[in-house]
Amino acid sequence: MGSQEPGQEWLDAYRYQLATMAYAAGATHYHRMPALRSVFKSLLEKLIAKMLRREVWGYWFLTSHSGKFVDPDLEQLRQPWADPIGRENVMVLLRSSPAHGVTVCNAIQRRQVQRRKRAVLQLKPRVLGHGPGNSQPAGFLTRIETSRINVNLGPVAFAVRDLIAAQGADPNSSITVEHARAIAANTAQKPEPPFPRPMFGYILLASSELGEEETLQGLLNHVDRFLKPTWNKGGLDYPVNPSNQTRMGRSEVEPFTGNSAVAYARLNVHGGQRKMWEEPWTPEAVDSVPYVDGVELGSGVDFLRGIWDDECKAMVVSVRSWDGDGQSIPLQFCNLPAGQYGVNINGDLVDTRIVTETRDSIDMVVEAEEKGVDVVILKA
Repeated sequence: MGSQEPGQEWLDAYRYQLATMAYAAGATHYHRMPALRSVFKSLLEKLIAKMLRREVWGYWFLTSHSGKFVDPDLEQLRQPWADPIGRENVMVLLRSSPAHGVTVCNAIQRRQVQRRKRAVLQLKPRVLGHGPGNSQPAGFLTRIETSRINVNLGPVAFAVRDLIAAQGADPNSSITVEHARAIAANTAQKPEPPFPRPMFGYILLASSELGEEETLQGLLNHVDRFLKPTWNKGGLDYPVNPSNQTRMGRSEVEPFTGNSAVAYARLNVHGGQRKMWEEPWTPEAVDSVPYVDGVELGSGVDFLRGIWDDECKAMVVSVRSWDGDGQSIPLQFCNLPAGQYGVNINGDLVDTRIVTETRDSIDMVVEAEEKGVDVVILKA
Protein backbone atom coordinates (compact mmCIF):
# COMPACT_ATOMS: atom_id res chain seq x y z
CA MET A 1 0.00 0.00 0.00
CA GLY A 2 3.00 2.29 -0.02
CA SER A 3 1.99 5.58 -1.62
CA GLN A 4 4.16 7.55 -4.01
CA GLU A 5 4.66 10.42 -1.53
CA PRO A 6 5.94 9.21 1.86
CA GLY A 7 4.26 12.07 3.74
CA GLN A 8 0.81 10.83 2.64
CA GLU A 9 0.08 14.13 0.91
CA TRP A 10 -0.76 12.73 -2.52
CA LEU A 11 -3.92 11.34 -4.13
CA ASP A 12 -2.91 7.71 -3.56
CA ALA A 13 -2.36 8.16 0.19
CA TYR A 14 -3.35 5.42 2.63
CA ARG A 15 -6.54 7.25 3.61
CA TYR A 16 -7.83 7.29 0.02
CA GLN A 17 -6.99 3.65 -0.57
CA LEU A 18 -8.68 2.58 2.67
CA ALA A 19 -11.73 4.76 2.13
CA THR A 20 -12.28 3.32 -1.34
CA MET A 21 -11.83 -0.22 -0.01
CA ALA A 22 -14.51 0.51 2.59
CA TYR A 23 -16.82 1.96 -0.08
CA ALA A 24 -16.33 -1.18 -2.17
CA ALA A 25 -17.07 -3.46 0.78
CA GLY A 26 -20.16 -1.46 1.74
CA ALA A 27 -21.51 -1.39 -1.82
CA THR A 28 -20.98 -5.12 -2.24
CA HIS A 29 -22.73 -5.92 1.03
CA TYR A 30 -25.66 -3.60 0.37
CA HIS A 31 -26.28 -4.36 -3.30
CA ARG A 32 -24.97 -7.88 -3.89
CA MET A 33 -24.71 -9.98 -0.72
CA PRO A 34 -26.85 -8.38 1.99
CA ALA A 35 -27.20 -11.63 3.97
CA LEU A 36 -23.46 -12.17 4.51
CA ARG A 37 -23.25 -10.01 7.61
CA SER A 38 -20.26 -11.61 9.33
CA VAL A 39 -18.20 -11.57 6.11
CA PHE A 40 -18.46 -7.81 5.70
CA LYS A 41 -18.43 -7.05 9.41
CA SER A 42 -15.01 -8.64 9.84
CA LEU A 43 -13.71 -7.00 6.64
CA LEU A 44 -14.84 -3.51 7.67
CA GLU A 45 -13.49 -3.99 11.20
CA LYS A 46 -10.06 -4.77 9.73
CA LEU A 47 -10.22 -1.75 7.43
CA ILE A 48 -11.12 0.48 10.39
CA ALA A 49 -8.22 -0.97 12.34
CA LYS A 50 -5.91 0.08 9.50
CA MET A 51 -7.46 3.55 9.43
CA LEU A 52 -6.49 3.98 13.07
CA ARG A 53 -2.82 3.29 12.41
CA ARG A 54 -0.59 6.32 12.92
CA GLU A 55 0.96 6.18 9.44
CA VAL A 56 -2.53 6.81 8.03
CA TRP A 57 -3.47 9.92 10.02
CA GLY A 58 -0.11 11.18 11.32
CA TYR A 59 0.39 13.41 8.24
CA TRP A 60 -2.24 15.82 9.52
CA PHE A 61 -0.15 17.53 12.22
CA LEU A 62 2.12 19.13 9.62
CA THR A 63 -0.69 19.67 7.11
CA SER A 64 -2.78 21.53 9.70
CA HIS A 65 -0.31 24.42 9.52
CA SER A 66 -1.86 25.13 6.09
CA GLY A 67 -0.04 27.34 3.58
CA LYS A 68 -0.41 29.75 0.70
CA PHE A 69 -1.16 27.00 -1.80
CA VAL A 70 -4.47 26.09 -0.15
CA ASP A 71 -5.13 29.38 1.65
CA PRO A 72 -3.82 32.37 -0.35
CA ASP A 73 -4.93 34.87 2.32
CA LEU A 74 -2.88 33.22 5.03
CA GLU A 75 -0.55 35.70 6.80
CA GLN A 76 1.18 33.19 9.07
CA LEU A 77 1.11 29.45 9.64
CA ARG A 78 -1.73 28.22 11.81
CA GLN A 79 -1.26 26.59 15.18
CA PRO A 80 -1.15 22.85 14.40
CA TRP A 81 -3.23 20.05 15.88
CA ALA A 82 -3.04 16.28 15.44
CA ASP A 83 -6.69 15.15 15.14
CA PRO A 84 -7.46 14.95 11.40
CA ILE A 85 -11.25 15.06 11.83
CA GLY A 86 -11.70 17.12 14.98
CA ARG A 87 -12.11 20.53 13.33
CA GLU A 88 -11.87 20.37 9.55
CA ASN A 89 -13.30 17.16 8.23
CA VAL A 90 -14.44 18.94 5.08
CA MET A 91 -15.61 17.17 1.93
CA VAL A 92 -17.57 19.15 -0.64
CA LEU A 93 -18.54 18.05 -4.14
CA LEU A 94 -20.34 20.48 -6.45
CA ARG A 95 -22.45 18.85 -9.22
CA SER A 96 -24.09 21.97 -10.64
CA SER A 97 -23.18 20.49 -14.01
CA PRO A 98 -21.17 17.46 -15.14
CA ALA A 99 -18.24 19.76 -15.89
CA HIS A 100 -18.08 21.69 -12.63
CA GLY A 101 -16.77 20.24 -9.42
CA VAL A 102 -14.38 20.74 -6.56
CA THR A 103 -13.42 18.35 -3.80
CA VAL A 104 -11.75 19.63 -0.66
CA CYS A 105 -10.68 17.19 2.02
CA ASN A 106 -9.02 18.01 5.33
CA ALA A 107 -7.20 20.97 3.91
CA ILE A 108 -8.73 24.37 4.57
CA GLN A 109 -11.35 25.98 6.74
CA ARG A 110 -14.98 26.28 5.69
CA ARG A 111 -14.70 29.96 4.82
CA GLN A 112 -12.03 29.14 2.23
CA VAL A 113 -14.19 26.28 0.92
CA GLN A 114 -17.14 28.58 0.37
CA ARG A 115 -14.96 31.18 -1.35
CA ARG A 116 -13.45 28.59 -3.66
CA LYS A 117 -16.88 27.14 -4.44
CA ARG A 118 -18.04 30.53 -5.65
CA ALA A 119 -14.88 30.98 -7.70
CA VAL A 120 -15.18 27.55 -9.31
CA LEU A 121 -18.71 28.24 -10.51
CA GLN A 122 -17.42 31.25 -12.43
CA LEU A 123 -14.75 29.29 -14.30
CA LYS A 124 -15.03 27.70 -17.70
CA PRO A 125 -14.70 23.89 -17.65
CA ARG A 126 -11.57 23.94 -19.81
CA VAL A 127 -9.50 25.86 -17.24
CA LEU A 128 -10.35 23.73 -14.24
CA GLY A 129 -7.41 21.39 -14.54
CA HIS A 130 -5.45 18.93 -16.59
CA GLY A 131 -7.39 15.75 -15.94
CA PRO A 132 -10.81 14.34 -16.82
CA GLY A 133 -11.90 14.68 -13.20
CA ASN A 134 -11.79 18.44 -13.67
CA SER A 135 -13.04 18.82 -17.22
CA GLN A 136 -15.15 17.29 -19.91
CA PRO A 137 -13.93 13.82 -20.95
CA ALA A 138 -13.56 14.43 -24.69
CA GLY A 139 -10.03 13.48 -25.67
CA PHE A 140 -9.27 11.68 -22.43
CA LEU A 141 -11.12 8.47 -23.28
CA THR A 142 -10.28 6.77 -26.58
CA ARG A 143 -11.90 3.55 -27.80
CA ILE A 144 -8.75 2.10 -29.33
CA GLU A 145 -10.48 -1.21 -30.07
CA THR A 146 -14.12 -2.26 -30.20
CA SER A 147 -14.04 -3.60 -26.65
CA ARG A 148 -11.27 -1.53 -25.06
CA ILE A 149 -11.04 2.09 -23.90
CA ASN A 150 -7.74 3.80 -23.07
CA VAL A 151 -7.23 6.85 -20.84
CA ASN A 152 -4.93 9.41 -22.45
CA LEU A 153 -2.55 11.61 -20.51
CA GLY A 154 -3.57 15.26 -20.17
CA PRO A 155 -1.32 16.79 -22.87
CA VAL A 156 -2.35 14.09 -25.35
CA ALA A 157 -6.03 14.56 -24.52
CA PHE A 158 -5.89 18.31 -25.13
CA ALA A 159 -4.05 17.73 -28.39
CA VAL A 160 -6.82 15.31 -29.44
CA ARG A 161 -9.37 18.04 -28.68
CA ASP A 162 -7.49 20.51 -30.83
CA LEU A 163 -7.40 18.02 -33.70
CA ILE A 164 -11.13 17.43 -33.36
CA ALA A 165 -11.84 21.15 -33.45
CA ALA A 166 -9.43 22.01 -36.26
CA GLN A 167 -9.72 18.98 -38.52
CA GLY A 168 -12.81 17.11 -37.42
CA ALA A 169 -10.56 14.21 -36.43
CA ASP A 170 -12.03 11.00 -35.06
CA PRO A 171 -11.19 10.88 -31.31
CA ASN A 172 -11.26 7.07 -31.39
CA SER A 173 -8.85 6.70 -34.28
CA SER A 174 -5.39 5.37 -33.51
CA ILE A 175 -4.08 7.79 -36.16
CA THR A 176 -5.56 10.72 -34.21
CA VAL A 177 -4.04 9.51 -30.97
CA GLU A 178 -0.61 8.98 -32.54
CA HIS A 179 -0.77 12.47 -34.06
CA ALA A 180 -1.78 13.92 -30.69
CA ARG A 181 1.10 12.15 -28.94
CA ALA A 182 3.56 13.60 -31.44
CA ILE A 183 2.12 17.09 -30.90
CA ALA A 184 2.31 16.72 -27.12
CA ALA A 185 5.89 15.45 -27.30
CA ASN A 186 6.96 18.55 -29.22
CA THR A 187 4.98 21.09 -27.21
CA ALA A 188 6.24 22.80 -24.08
CA GLN A 189 4.11 21.63 -21.16
CA LYS A 190 3.34 23.17 -17.82
CA PRO A 191 5.30 21.52 -14.99
CA GLU A 192 3.63 18.31 -13.94
CA PRO A 193 3.17 17.28 -10.30
CA PRO A 194 6.06 15.23 -8.93
CA PHE A 195 3.96 12.05 -8.99
CA PRO A 196 1.38 10.71 -11.45
CA ARG A 197 -2.23 11.32 -10.53
CA PRO A 198 -4.36 8.16 -10.07
CA MET A 199 -6.48 9.34 -13.00
CA PHE A 200 -7.42 5.91 -14.29
CA GLY A 201 -8.71 4.90 -10.87
CA TYR A 202 -10.92 7.94 -10.43
CA ILE A 203 -12.40 7.50 -13.91
CA LEU A 204 -13.24 3.90 -13.00
CA LEU A 205 -15.02 5.07 -9.83
CA ALA A 206 -17.08 7.65 -11.68
CA SER A 207 -18.00 5.29 -14.51
CA SER A 208 -19.30 2.63 -12.12
CA GLU A 209 -21.38 5.08 -10.08
CA LEU A 210 -22.81 6.93 -13.09
CA GLY A 211 -23.85 3.72 -14.80
CA GLU A 212 -21.82 4.15 -17.97
CA GLU A 213 -21.72 0.41 -18.53
CA GLU A 214 -20.18 0.44 -22.00
CA THR A 215 -17.46 2.84 -20.92
CA LEU A 216 -16.81 0.95 -17.70
CA GLN A 217 -16.51 -2.40 -19.43
CA GLY A 218 -14.16 -0.93 -22.03
CA LEU A 219 -11.96 0.47 -19.27
CA LEU A 220 -11.98 -2.82 -17.36
CA ASN A 221 -11.04 -4.69 -20.54
CA HIS A 222 -8.05 -2.35 -20.80
CA VAL A 223 -7.23 -3.05 -17.13
CA ASP A 224 -7.26 -6.80 -17.73
CA ARG A 225 -4.97 -6.49 -20.73
CA PHE A 226 -2.46 -3.81 -19.75
CA LEU A 227 -2.28 -3.60 -15.95
CA LYS A 228 -0.95 -7.18 -15.69
CA PRO A 229 -3.22 -8.62 -12.97
CA THR A 230 -2.34 -11.98 -11.46
CA TRP A 231 -4.31 -14.20 -9.09
CA ASN A 232 -2.95 -14.12 -5.54
CA LYS A 233 -4.71 -15.83 -2.62
CA GLY A 234 -8.09 -15.64 -4.26
CA GLY A 235 -7.87 -12.05 -5.46
CA LEU A 236 -6.51 -10.09 -8.39
CA ASP A 237 -3.18 -8.42 -7.68
CA TYR A 238 -2.13 -5.41 -9.76
CA PRO A 239 1.63 -4.86 -9.45
CA VAL A 240 2.77 -1.25 -9.13
CA ASN A 241 4.05 0.01 -12.47
CA PRO A 242 5.41 3.58 -12.59
CA SER A 243 5.41 3.91 -16.39
CA ASN A 244 2.63 6.09 -17.75
CA GLN A 245 1.99 5.16 -21.33
CA THR A 246 2.84 2.57 -23.93
CA ARG A 247 2.16 2.86 -27.61
CA MET A 248 -1.04 0.84 -27.21
CA GLY A 249 -2.32 2.54 -24.07
CA ARG A 250 -1.92 3.55 -20.46
CA SER A 251 -0.08 0.99 -18.32
CA GLU A 252 0.65 2.92 -15.12
CA VAL A 253 -0.51 1.33 -11.87
CA GLU A 254 -0.21 3.21 -8.58
CA PRO A 255 -1.51 1.89 -5.25
CA PHE A 256 -4.86 3.72 -5.29
CA THR A 257 -5.94 2.20 -8.60
CA GLY A 258 -4.45 -1.24 -8.10
CA ASN A 259 -5.45 -1.76 -4.47
CA SER A 260 -8.91 -0.23 -4.40
CA ALA A 261 -10.31 1.57 -7.44
CA VAL A 262 -10.44 -1.40 -9.82
CA ALA A 263 -12.15 -3.58 -7.20
CA TYR A 264 -14.63 -0.81 -6.38
CA ALA A 265 -15.49 -0.33 -10.06
CA ARG A 266 -16.14 -4.05 -10.52
CA LEU A 267 -18.28 -4.37 -7.38
CA ASN A 268 -20.31 -1.16 -7.32
CA VAL A 269 -23.58 -0.76 -9.25
CA HIS A 270 -25.18 2.14 -11.09
CA GLY A 271 -26.04 4.76 -8.48
CA GLY A 272 -24.77 2.47 -5.74
CA GLN A 273 -23.43 5.13 -3.39
CA ARG A 274 -26.39 7.40 -4.00
CA LYS A 275 -28.89 4.68 -3.15
CA MET A 276 -27.08 3.80 0.07
CA TRP A 277 -27.12 7.49 1.01
CA GLU A 278 -30.81 7.96 0.21
CA GLU A 279 -32.05 4.57 1.44
CA PRO A 280 -29.76 3.48 4.29
CA TRP A 281 -30.47 0.33 6.24
CA THR A 282 -32.28 1.30 9.42
CA PRO A 283 -31.61 -0.43 12.76
CA GLU A 284 -35.15 -1.85 12.62
CA ALA A 285 -34.55 -3.36 9.18
CA VAL A 286 -31.20 -4.83 10.21
CA ASP A 287 -32.70 -6.37 13.34
CA SER A 288 -35.51 -8.07 11.42
CA VAL A 289 -33.80 -9.51 8.35
CA PRO A 290 -32.28 -13.03 8.31
CA TYR A 291 -28.51 -13.21 7.87
CA VAL A 292 -25.49 -15.52 7.78
CA ASP A 293 -22.98 -15.52 10.64
CA GLY A 294 -19.90 -17.46 11.66
CA VAL A 295 -17.78 -17.09 8.53
CA GLU A 296 -15.45 -14.51 7.00
CA LEU A 297 -13.20 -13.99 4.00
CA GLY A 298 -10.22 -15.42 5.89
CA SER A 299 -11.83 -18.84 5.62
CA GLY A 300 -10.16 -19.43 2.25
CA VAL A 301 -13.29 -19.22 0.12
CA ASP A 302 -15.04 -16.89 -2.29
CA PHE A 303 -18.67 -15.97 -1.69
CA LEU A 304 -20.70 -15.69 -4.89
CA ARG A 305 -24.17 -15.17 -3.40
CA GLY A 306 -25.65 -14.37 -0.03
CA ILE A 307 -29.28 -13.22 -0.08
CA TRP A 308 -32.54 -13.68 1.76
CA ASP A 309 -35.56 -13.85 -0.57
CA ASP A 310 -38.42 -12.64 1.58
CA GLU A 311 -41.08 -13.57 -0.96
CA CYS A 312 -39.90 -17.19 -1.21
CA LYS A 313 -38.74 -17.30 2.42
CA ALA A 314 -35.41 -18.72 1.30
CA MET A 315 -31.79 -18.08 2.17
CA VAL A 316 -29.34 -18.68 -0.70
CA VAL A 317 -25.56 -18.88 -0.22
CA SER A 318 -23.04 -19.87 -2.89
CA VAL A 319 -19.42 -20.45 -1.91
CA ARG A 320 -16.31 -21.95 -3.47
CA SER A 321 -12.72 -22.63 -2.53
CA TRP A 322 -10.25 -20.36 -4.29
CA ASP A 323 -7.13 -22.50 -3.93
CA GLY A 324 -8.50 -25.76 -5.28
CA ASP A 325 -8.51 -27.49 -1.88
CA GLY A 326 -11.69 -28.39 -0.03
CA GLN A 327 -12.60 -26.09 2.85
CA SER A 328 -14.96 -26.89 5.72
CA ILE A 329 -17.07 -23.78 6.22
CA PRO A 330 -19.27 -23.24 9.30
CA LEU A 331 -22.49 -21.41 8.47
CA GLN A 332 -25.02 -20.04 10.93
CA PHE A 333 -28.37 -18.98 9.52
CA CYS A 334 -29.77 -16.48 11.98
CA ASN A 335 -32.94 -14.42 12.50
CA LEU A 336 -35.07 -16.81 10.44
CA PRO A 337 -38.87 -16.65 10.79
CA ALA A 338 -40.30 -19.47 12.90
CA GLY A 339 -41.21 -22.59 10.93
CA GLN A 340 -39.91 -25.75 9.29
CA TYR A 341 -37.03 -25.48 6.82
CA GLY A 342 -35.54 -27.75 4.22
CA VAL A 343 -31.75 -27.71 3.84
CA ASN A 344 -30.73 -28.12 0.20
CA ILE A 345 -27.14 -28.65 -1.02
CA ASN A 346 -26.58 -28.32 -4.77
CA GLY A 347 -30.27 -28.91 -5.38
CA ASP A 348 -30.62 -31.98 -3.13
CA LEU A 349 -32.67 -31.97 0.09
CA VAL A 350 -30.26 -33.21 2.77
CA ASP A 351 -31.95 -32.24 6.03
CA THR A 352 -34.93 -30.54 7.66
CA ARG A 353 -34.78 -28.18 10.61
CA ILE A 354 -37.36 -26.45 12.80
CA VAL A 355 -36.99 -22.88 14.03
CA THR A 356 -39.26 -22.16 16.98
CA GLU A 357 -38.02 -18.68 17.88
CA THR A 358 -36.29 -15.91 15.97
CA ARG A 359 -33.23 -16.22 18.18
CA ASP A 360 -32.75 -19.84 17.09
CA SER A 361 -30.26 -20.50 14.30
CA ILE A 362 -29.65 -23.28 11.82
CA ASP A 363 -26.00 -24.31 12.15
CA MET A 364 -24.20 -26.48 9.66
CA VAL A 365 -20.81 -27.17 8.07
CA VAL A 366 -20.48 -27.30 4.30
CA GLU A 367 -17.59 -28.54 2.20
CA ALA A 368 -16.61 -25.86 -0.28
CA GLU A 369 -14.62 -27.07 -3.29
CA GLU A 370 -13.24 -25.25 -6.30
CA LYS A 371 -16.35 -25.94 -8.38
CA GLY A 372 -18.51 -24.34 -5.69
CA VAL A 373 -21.47 -25.33 -3.57
CA ASP A 374 -24.99 -23.86 -3.42
CA VAL A 375 -26.82 -23.90 -0.07
CA VAL A 376 -30.55 -23.08 0.06
CA ILE A 377 -32.51 -22.91 3.33
CA LEU A 378 -36.19 -22.94 2.30
CA LYS A 379 -39.16 -22.42 4.62
CA ALA A 380 -41.95 -24.97 4.12
